[in-house]
Amino acid sequence: WRVSAASLTWKQAFTLLGACQERRLADGVFAGEDLLAFARLFRFAGSLVARGRFLPALVRRDDGCLEARWQASLDPPDRRRLETLAGCLPPLLTLGTKPWHYAAALLEELTDHLVRVSVVTTLSRSHAEHGKFYSAHDAWLAALRGENPVIRWETGDELDDLHDAVALWRRPVESREACDDALLFELEEAPAPGQPWFLHVRLSGAHQTDRASFIAGADEALLIALGQAGMLFAPLAKAEMHPRGLGCMLSSDEAHAFLNAAAPLLEAAGYGVSLPAWWSRNAQKSVTLEADAMPHAGASEGPQALEQKVALSWTVTLDGQPVSREELEALLDSESPLVFFRGRWIEVNVRQLQEALRVTQRKQTASQSALEVVRLALGSAGRGGLEVSDVRGGGWLAPFLKRLRGEQAFDLLPPPAAFCGELRPYQVRGFSWLAFLRTWGFGGCLADDMGLGKTIQTLAFLLHEKARGERRPVLLAAPMSVLGNWLREGQRFAPDLRMRLHHGAQRWHGDSFARETKGVDVVLTSYHLLYRDYADLRKVGWAGIVLDEAQNIKNPDTRQAQAARALQADYRIALTGTPVENHVGDLWSLMDFLNPGLLGKRAVFREVFFRPIQSGIDPGARTRLRRLTAPFLLRRLKTDKQIIADLPEKHEGTVTCTLTREQAHLYEEVLEQFRRDAADAEGIARRGLILSVLTRLKQVCNHPAHYLGQPQAMARPSGKLQRLEEMLEEIFERGESALIFTQYAEMGALLKQRLCETFGRDMPFLHGGVPRKARDHMVRAFQESAEPQAFVLSLKAGGIGLNLTRASHVFHYDRWWNPAVEDQATDRAFRIGQTRNVMVHKFLCGGTLEERIDDMIAHKSALADEIVTSGEVFLTELSNDELDQLLRLSETVIADEVGE
Repeated sequence: WRVSAASLTWKQAFTLLGACQERRLADGVFAGEDLLAFARLFRFAGSLVARGRFLPALVRRDDGCLEARWQASLDPPDRRRLETLAGCLPPLLTLGTKPWHYAAALLEELTDHLVRVSVVTTLSRSHAEHGKFYSAHDAWLAALRGENPVIRWETGDELDDLHDAVALWRRPVESREACDDALLFELEEAPAPGQPWFLHVRLSGAHQTDRASFIAGADEALLIALGQAGMLFAPLAKAEMHPRGLGCMLSSDEAHAFLNAAAPLLEAAGYGVSLPAWWSRNAQKSVTLEADAMPHAGASEGPQALEQKVALSWTVTLDGQPVSREELEALLDSESPLVFFRGRWIEVNVRQLQEALRVTQRKQTASQSALEVVRLALGSAGRGGLEVSDVRGGGWLAPFLKRLRGEQAFDLLPPPAAFCGELRPYQVRGFSWLAFLRTWGFGGCLADDMGLGKTIQTLAFLLHEKARGERRPVLLAAPMSVLGNWLREGQRFAPDLRMRLHHGAQRWHGDSFARETKGVDVVLTSYHLLYRDYADLRKVGWAGIVLDEAQNIKNPDTRQAQAARALQADYRIALTGTPVENHVGDLWSLMDFLNPGLLGKRAVFREVFFRPIQSGIDPGARTRLRRLTAPFLLRRLKTDKQIIADLPEKHEGTVTCTLTREQAHLYEEVLEQFRRDAADAEGIARRGLILSVLTRLKQVCNHPAHYLGQPQAMARPSGKLQRLEEMLEEIFERGESALIFTQYAEMGALLKQRLCETFGRDMPFLHGGVPRKARDHMVRAFQESAEPQAFVLSLKAGGIGLNLTRASHVFHYDRWWNPAVEDQATDRAFRIGQTRNVMVHKFLCGGTLEERIDDMIAHKSALADEIVTSGEVFLTELSNDELDQLLRLSETVIADEVGE
């Protein structure tokens, strides 16, 4: 017989075996029974190594040489598992040998290599191969951390002595693990305070064990096991016969040490452990405070009320039950974390008991600001660092705290009369929530999923404030890439809001800035100008400050974050789809902008929340942080059932982007050249010039590199590209995928190149030149990918005949001006088999021909109908003046953050 075979390294073998989870490996590729058997043994060896069930050994080969090996250490359940695996081996593998021996030999090889993968380093490998050793023991240890198990030591007698010594050292463990009986340690609680606890020593399955029967029934392995257990928990060394059985008496402190430290060690070592039902690690009964807060007579509601003093009285509770000073003193007399409280044993934190006693010794009623009461009610630490489990409010505080904690619904407001459009139910809740927080002087973070309408909820809130009589301006800061979208959405949904863009070389300063902001409802600016023009901004009495894409202040040390926190306003709002981008430290910066002091000083936050959460040492820290921040952070996801009920299956939105200074310069340059060329052109020549300028202007809007035909220029900024990358980052973070359509194959290639570099992953690009097989492979890889992906497609090649339901977002990077064509492309994702809502993002550059044509289509003008039915060719029939009005550039939408 001759068969094809491949020789694998151990690393390659591990990769292959790890992939063999089931028989079908891929389409038309199946694993054989022998390979699956090896894979099961590989996973078993991996579980042993992960649990630390291995020991170093000196193994004598058939030729008499000794090798340093790592061997699996099997307890009875592990041995039974290996027997089962051995019984499943195909007979062809075990010809001439017993299945158990074959499986054990393979397990030994797998274990040795798996451990070496973990322990061998470049330094240890070099030391094993070239180091100088002064004893056989040192040479053995070095070989255990090298790639070659052969021990570099010439003196055979010393190696033989070491072999015997290692075997003697391993004997207790091997003897205990070879025994099917196991020791069981059962803790019996003390019947009352001051009396001893009792730790029973039993054979597993035996109900009573006296010393004589234990010794008679126990072999050497069990006696060794009891001696070893005494090394893990010293009191076991004095185990003897008592009226209660074989075991040892423990004090409360010893019992606590057994419960908290020794029991887990004994279980990990393979012993049986039986503990009282009430015990669980990390479940100390908390000593907490309850507070009653009562506003002083005549206190008024509203933002100023939070600055008023409130009478606060404290009650100490233990395990949810009020305790008196006398009870606390009695519990502390035991001087142990295990205390007998109202007829049962519980574990307490002695330091908390001491602190609680000090609270009861102070004056029980004190004055605090209402804002501090709010922090206490949301989970901030009370006196002495003790947790506050409940705050009961009186007067106006009672309904306010219930609404803030979500125990009572806040009032839903009617949409503002001046709002032009329809708010969905969840959007009404969103702007009503902002209004509720505003009433009490709190700031809020609207953190809805992309596409759920954070912008229009904010516009509705601003209209509501204006209707209430607010005449002062609001400062709204956002990345330059979205400021144009704010202007456009404001004009569409809230035309009564007077919005002014503070940006560019000609922006106002000094007295003219203060003068120009009077009578303005919203001043739009960029994050860079928050600190550059801080001197001007701080002189205005702002009603509120709104930060869009508020993750821009996640680093509190940046100048823009510092400026945002320093500016004064009656309320603050943050809008972001990613309130926590990297770690919970991002949340401190966001909340310190919204509600200064809510999370304490930064250093305290790092100690109380950041370090415990990031390291995972305090699971409760995450819960406490969520309680503190939840009332001020509203996040709805497209996957929420309530939101899905509110949303259409396909949600379309226009994303207005800004031009950079370079794009604006190129746009004007192209337009000026067209004006000169078209002045005297007629007939076919004129129509050709118009179609050419339309193409070139759309290329400029896409990216300078597209217009210039220079791929290397993709490193330069573009309003559309910047916004696309920002949105893709958020989409990828949520594990979602997207389609990106462009009508230009050249732009598709540029997008593929840039997005691959930006996100470090392959971005397929499907265009008319892709062969059918490659095209099918692209589609299949995208549909089956477990990772979030973006798929770039040319509109003509990818707009029909494809099923791409893996995507829940569709981007139209540039526009065809034919809704039917764009809808056909969108339907690659929005079709039978799609289980999620599809979000469609149509890009255009504000103040350009793209925005004006889109406006005409949106308002269904006669000209728009001509464009839709006959395409851009119809524009060739317009007069020069009409074309100039359509193509001209509005200066207010030019952006270049570098040049601000």
